[in-house]
Amino acid sequence: MEVILRGVRGSIANPSPDTAFYGGNTACVELRADSGNLLFFDAGTGLREAGETLPDSGECHIFISHGHADHIIGLWFFKPLHSPRWTTHLYLPEWLGHIPDYFYEGGIFPVPFDRLKGNVVRHQARAGEVVPVGSGPQGPRVKPFAVCHPGQGLGYKVSADNALFVYTGDHEIGGRPSARAEAEGFLQGADIAVVDAMYSREDYMPGWGHSAWEDWVEAAAKADVRNLVLTHHDPNRFDRELDALDHRLIALEKPGKMNIHVAREGMRFVPSGPIPFTRYGSDWLLLFLEELARYRDENAVLDRILAKAREITHADAGTIFLVEGGELVFAYTHNDSLFSVDNAYKYAYATVRMPVSKSSIAGYAAATGEALNIADVRSLPPGVPYSFNNSFDDSTGYRTCSMLTLPFFDSMGKVSGIVQLINSLDPRTGKPCPFTPGMEFNARLLTREVSGTIEHSRLERKSIYGILRMAAVHDPSETGPHAERVGAVAAELYQRWAEKRHPDPDKDRIRYEKNRIRLAAMLHDIGKVGISDLILKKPGKLTDGEFAVMRGHTEIGASVLAEDSSDIAGIAQNIALYHHQKWNGRGYPLVDGKTPAGEDIPLSARITAVADVFDALVSPRCYKKPWTFEEALDLLRKEAGEHFDPVLVECMEELRDMLPLIYERFPDRTEASDGQ
Repeated sequence: MEVILRGVRGSIANPSPDTAFYGGNTACVELRADSGNLLFFDAGTGLREAGETLPDSGECHIFISHGHADHIIGLWFFKPLHSPRWTTHLYLPEWLGHIPDYFYEGGIFPVPFDRLKGNVVRHQARAGEVVPVGSGPQGPRVKPFAVCHPGQGLGYKVSADNALFVYTGDHEIGGRPSARAEAEGFLQGADIAVVDAMYSREDYMPGWGHSAWEDWVEAAAKADVRNLVLTHHDPNRFDRELDALDHRLIALEKPGKMNIHVAREGMRFVPSGPIPFTRYGSDWLLLFLEELARYRDENAVLDRILAKAREITHADAGTIFLVEGGELVFAYTHNDSLFSVDNAYKYAYATVRMPVSKSSIAGYAAATGEALNIADVRSLPPGVPYSFNNSFDDSTGYRTCSMLTLPFFDSMGKVSGIVQLINSLDPRTGKPCPFTPGMEFNARLLTREVSGTIEHSRLERKSIYGILRMAAVHDPSETGPHAERVGAVAAELYQRWAEKRHPDPDKDRIRYEKNRIRLAAMLHDIGKVGISDLILKKPGKLTDGEFAVMRGHTEIGASVLAEDSSDIAGIAQNIALYHHQKWNGRGYPLVDGKTPAGEDIPLSARITAVADVFDALVSPRCYKKPWTFEEALDLLRKEAGEHFDPVLVECMEELRDMLPLIYERFPDRTEASDGQ
């Protein structure tokens, strides 16, 4: 059994910007049984949209709770009622048998009901009489029950697939003395209960036939309901108010007890609980942008954007490409079928490049600035200039089906990158399905709003390259790629260290600190701008006096960075000042008359010391050939506990497979290409 909310408003539809998130359509709930039977409860305006998702033929069952307009107006606009290839079973309370015909007779609809092209079979629904749906014992069983509402009404209990679903329709739980006890009775043991909660106790209007949400929470708790869904929202209860209600409900929930949800169009439930996707409100984008503002490192920014894009589209996988010159450069990727999000960082250093060309899907989006929403990449429309490259699928065994490809733009309106999302997963079956228009809208909104953040992170990295170029004038070894490698290795070392230190790590905190350490470590030797060329470029061995001057670059760097007011300033100062300190306390410089040792050395500096020495060893210099990775790791092992933090050396060993990727991603090259 799967329950899908199609319309959640009461009284009158209100499709407006203020109701767009939770939805403006009136009452309609869809139930899909494992037997294949399709049921709808009430036919408000939400039924029309539900019909648009259906195939060209089939059979369905519609149960009407009562005859008020907000619960039936969608019936005449339901796709199956206009198709001879559909059969619709319409179940009406016994006192409403005339309603379909009255719409024409009363001048409300221009065509008689019996002239609609669909095959409609009418049935009477009576309280207490079980209605079998479909053939055989496996089909759903629907039992109507009387509810408290002006003009009478029916609610429905559905038994199917070893689960119980309850739909109350409009019901005033406090309308008569016995209503509360009756409600607890028909809710008893429900796996999913969708109830009329138009009011709160503050604005409850007795006699109008609707309930306060607090009453349902109390009754459902006594009836052992597993999932309580509050619907039939007042048309003037806007998204912000419903967000506030949802926050209150989260505070009321207790682990292992009833789940309580504010109904939202498109929300889906199964008997075991809500579909396991992140719960979020209408302010999701604002909250995400506030979170994203904490990150400055490009990799961290792209990781968070890709994670959010996948969350709001239920995408199994995704990739972000950045435009560099005439090429798309692979920047970040996720793929839940092949590796977890927490391991995605391993693939951040891939060196895949492809031309900005209309011949590929991503290239077409980059070349034209157009979004592509493709239901099946293996069944592309005839005549399109692009094709699907299946080499990744062939090499990994993955199967790409649906794909949503969106460009994002810089401040000049040029395409600066592409977000490509793959295989939106059906929450119930876990199988790929097309990206819906709603998903595409939200993903477009996301890419539009984060474009500035991406551009800012890229500009910040370029500004760091600019600073490093100044250092490179004095010391040619201080190149952009050297700094990138030290920053990347330092960031990955920090992640390994944090995961080792904490058995249940705060992953968001790790991402944030990793982001700061990467950028700060890139500036480790900025103090060399204050050292004379005569010393930096001296071909032979330095004298003791010259070496003493050289050592001063740590204090110069810390002094320069003291002027920085950014959130990485403190870390960058510590790294600049302490990255030549040794674990055994024999490094430099003196701080307050002594050299700190062991864990008295800031962690960021201990990490950068390992990364910096490793890069110096494996990089070519005018005075030496590059060491192999194994030779450099062997030196780190020998110096563990003397020069280096032994735990960090262990962490470095665990980066063995990633190190070649980092060095392929940031090779030594001419300064003209750095940061481009």
